[in-house]
Amino acid sequence: MKTWLRLIIITMTVGGGFSGFMTTSQFLFHHPEKSEPLGILLAACFCALNVFAIVSGLLFANNPRRTRPLIAVLAISIPCIVSPFINYNFATGASIVLSAGTADGPSGFNLHAAWGMGSSFEFSLMKAHRWSIGVNVFALAILVLLLRSIRPPAPIIQPSSSVEPAPAAFT
Repeated sequence: MKTWLRLIIITMTVGGGFSGFMTTSQFLFHHPEKSEPLGILLAACFCALNVFAIVSGLLFANNPRRTRPLIAVLAISIPCIVSPFINYNFATGASIVLSAGTADGPSGFNLHAAWGMGSSFEFSLMKAHRWSIGVNVFALAILVLLLRSIRPPAPIIQPSSSVEPAPAAFT
């Protein structure tokens, strides 16, 4: 694995996870008496996801062959779903989200791009959102690069000749 990729992954998971944990934990401890129980539960879940990102990055920093937790963190960072039923987005480290969905106007279709540094999350149920689906291209690219770097190289097949070598002559 290339050093630059390894350092980006460690920074993204450990640094982004820490940033997300600190930001999300402020919600938990700032005014818990004014918060709804479901909001506190969701914030606690996203705190746990950020801790999982930190732990996966530290495990990877300690042993570069421990990639399964990283694959899981990157996989849950890829989708960005917005609908009247559910709104989900989770990113740690950085995000570049390209999305397509419904919009007002004559075309009724909208393309959107957004980026961010640090960590972010969105989750809601049964809100009046328009339909949109997106992909965190940054997380997808890092996941593809990670998977390509841990895949064993393809075996090199030597071409075989149809002519058998002549046996050595005795002299």
